Amino acid sequence: MNTEEMKANLGENFFLVVVLTTLAGLFYFLAPPGLYSNEEGVHYVQMRNFALNGSLEIVWPGFDSGFEAKDLAGQGGYFAFRDGRLHAIAPPLFPWVASLFHPVLGERAVEFAPILFVFLSALVLGATLDRVMQRGVLYYLLLAAFLVGSPVFLLAFKFSGQALALFLIVMGLFLLVRHFRAGIRSPGNLAGSAFLMGSSVLVSLDFLFVAVSFFLSAAAVFSIQKRWEDLAAVATGATLALAALVLHESILHGGIPGPYLKKILPFYELSGIRSVLFAGCFIASCALFSASRREGIAPGLRAVLAVVPVVLLLVTVSLTAARISVSHLMAVFPAVLFAFYGLPKRTDRLMKGEGSLGSILTGTVILGLIFGGMIHAPRVANVLAVWLPLAPFVILLIGAEHRRVFDDSKGMYVVLLFFIGVALLNSLQELQSNRWLYKDFNARRIEFLERHTSSGDAIVFYDSASMEHAGPLFFERVFFVAARPGDQERFIRKLAGRGAGNAYAWTIDPFRDVRGFDPYDHRSMRKFPLLSKPGSCCGGSCGERNYYLVRLDTRAVPSTGAGRGGT
Repeated sequence: MNTEEMKANLGENFFLVVVLTTLAGLFYFLAPPGLYSNEEGVHYVQMRNFALNGSLEIVWPGFDSGFEAKDLAGQGGYFAFRDGRLHAIAPPLFPWVASLFHPVLGERAVEFAPILFVFLSALVLGATLDRVMQRGVLYYLLLAAFLVGSPVFLLAFKFSGQALALFLIVMGLFLLVRHFRAGIRSPGNLAGSAFLMGSSVLVSLDFLFVAVSFFLSAAAVFSIQKRWEDLAAVATGATLALAALVLHESILHGGIPGPYLKKILPFYELSGIRSVLFAGCFIASCALFSASRREGIAPGLRAVLAVVPVVLLLVTVSLTAARISVSHLMAVFPAVLFAFYGLPKRTDRLMKGEGSLGSILTGTVILGLIFGGMIHAPRVANVLAVWLPLAPFVILLIGAEHRRVFDDSKGMYVVLLFFIGVALLNSLQELQSNRWLYKDFNARRIEFLERHTSSGDAIVFYDSASMEHAGPLFFERVFFVAARPGDQERFIRKLAGRGAGNAYAWTIDPFRDVRGFDPYDHRSMRKFPLLSKPGSCCGGSCGERNYYLVRLDTRAVPSTGAGRGGT
């Protein structure tokens, strides 16, 4: 490489870093405070615990008052207890990394950490694209499609391990491309790629299907091309990742499957009926493709038989998806359609021992789509979470085969730009109507609890999800979860015996849950309105329901009578 080329590369890299840094700063400025989900609330507790105490074991303030871990984690949720110790069941790697920024950024580490990994992913993906294409308009369009034209856009505003898992996936793709394009193929690159793909599951279980899809696709490609050394490298990396997962569950949770896997896996159970349907369509596709390869077949019929398997694959995804159709993915990431462009020609090259990289990427995308559609009783959020990791695979596939896609038709640039616009508008709508709405709601709920209670006060929750959302107050108040009959009385009796000052109950139904308070004393009960959303199950009238913060009297031991009139 001559001096002028080096200067050009340095200039282009500097430009890319400046652009990505500027965009990351804009995202950081726009990110509203608050936590979106229960898991985010527990990630916050883990982060603060690492920053304050430097331990995996959660240092709960209730221990100082003689309470046990089961008094907080008895109802399940994202906290668990073992051998008298309290710990979070969510994977600790992302919260630990976020805790490194807490001493400098404080609460803003919640916004900084996911944005950091999303934009690091874009930077590494840019370096990966450099190995498969020249920089130009398409190069920057592809990075734009990754950042704002795919579900990745939403991860930047979510305090979740998905952002770190995405970074591991992109790093795995970098090593994969390095193996094929570095000139000297290294089994270490392939093994490292497979290990990073599998390790993403340790950070977010949503990435399980993309990792499995990658392993299956790589194994199929290398088996067809009889590249046994490459197959062994992928198997080694996958085995190491599986060993890391088993070790993680064994050390933290005492065995596999641990409470995290037991809690999350049911959401991703595959449907037997949809699996059979997929298998039938897939076998039919393979049979048709094999028929198209026979010698002596008419050219017109060969062309038809080569295209029909592609149509069947798309139909398979649509049918197996049941209530979650491909249209959901098309709304947030329509560029995935490019994965099916020129599929018959790509298959021809695979059979000739060529196009290994493109075949692996395509196979991962197709299998990932199908696995998402095969989930039993799917929910949009779960399926889209499974499909989200496919974004970097699609972007890299388009970059690797850009000549076949874009050189023949310049109109494809307009199509890609249109796809980016559609996905961006959909993501902005999702942020405003869902994620930011809930983040603001939860931020106001924390502010409400903080304003009406004091440091060291006890709060009894009758809904563990509400407790987990209250993560920012976890170390300033003493939280309990009333999981069984009589828990409230036992908590109050013990607090009273230790001379505790104030105790409160937090519930949506104080007359059912809370005992020993005067419902006519308005000073003892404050209400916080539930979030009202247009088109909700109650016709937009959910605002009439409320959360209630009820002050409990620790000077008297409540009876087991009903809340209304219990004395």
